[in-house]
Amino acid sequence: LMAIWSVGMIIQDYDTDKLFPAFGFGAQIPPNWQVSHEFPLNFNPTNPFCAGVQGIVEAYQNCLPRVKLHGPTNFSPIINHVARFAAAAAQQPTASQYFILLIITDGVITDLDDTRQAIVNAAKLPMSIIIIGVGGADFSAMEFLDGDECVLKSPT
Repeated sequence: LMAIWSVGMIIQDYDTDKLFPAFGFGAQIPPNWQVSHEFPLNFNPTNPFCAGVQGIVEAYQNCLPRVKLHGPTNFSPIINHVARFAAAAAQQPTASQYFILLIITDGVITDLDDTRQAIVNAAKLPMSIIIIGVGGADFSAMEFLDGDECVLKSPT
């Protein structure tokens, strides 16, 4: 929760209506208990928005007891999901929307090549991706995704 609060309080000021779509990933969700890598924290697929950081925290707290956290830890589905919105926004004549995808994970990424490709595909879209690893997992394999040492390129 500390990561949600800490980063959320900073980035929320860049959104005028303070309504944030919030998604979970890497969990078995009711009623069929299938593993999902892209589900609304409020379980409302037609309106996944939460009011402010407080709303995100409340949705997360309400969601946790209702799901079973489960690997693998795949980022590419949620990156591609947000990229579709960013691509649609980029086609608008006013181009007034910008998207920030915040991924908070306690697991080591398992779809590294697909995630890398998703980031490369999204690089020219009006969006940023922030990935925060929490807990004791070894996140070192994800460090090259930041592109600090060189430009991130497609794995193929």
